Amino acid sequence: MAITWPASLCPSEMTWGIVNNSRAFTSTLSNAQQIVGFPGAYWQCTLTFGLLTRAQERELSAFLGRLDGMFGTFNLPAFTRRRTVSVGTLTVVTGTAQARSMVIAGATPSAAAFSAGDYITVAGEMFEVTDPASANAQGRVTVLLNKRIRKALTAGAAVEYLNPYSEMRMTSDTWSMSVRQVVANGSYQFREAF
Repeated sequence: MAITWPASLCPSEMTWGIVNNSRAFTSTLSNAQQIVGFPGAYWQCTLTFGLLTRAQERELSAFLGRLDGMFGTFNLPAFTRRRTVSVGTLTVVTGTAQARSMVIAGATPSAAAFSAGDYITVAGEMFEVTDPASANAQGRVTVLLNKRIRKALTAGAAVEYLNPYSEMRMTSDTWSMSVRQVVANGSYQFREAF
């Protein structure tokens, strides 16, 4: 079970993005390419902590220790994509495996629900909304996504959009931090867990 990210630890710098799963086939005669896209895209990130106090150093060290290297998982919040305006209690209507969209219910009827770039989380899997989306008169909204849905979503599953997160794991079993007299710092790489 994924553990919770410590609320008091906020990175000083974050590199965040998607690793897609495409393959290129290039002709040796004409250099023409054919690209095939497969499911399996995942989030990756590097978190850098520039100046950790002794208390923060201890908290981060203990947290990384609880992860047990690549074995453990945790819910990493999308620090820069939190929302403050509620549009309702959202749940999944349909989310088919390998689809790049889902239908969500519970939004404020006939109102804007999502902007391009919003993040949403369903069952630990985080998605980015690629196009603005508004709810219909029944409060349903079709959301276009940045990656394919990994496995079919359960109807009625909660949609977290105010504080989205991604279930992540370390990319290596090894980690360390630089420790000085008063402060410490370190940089750590993670990828989406599935």
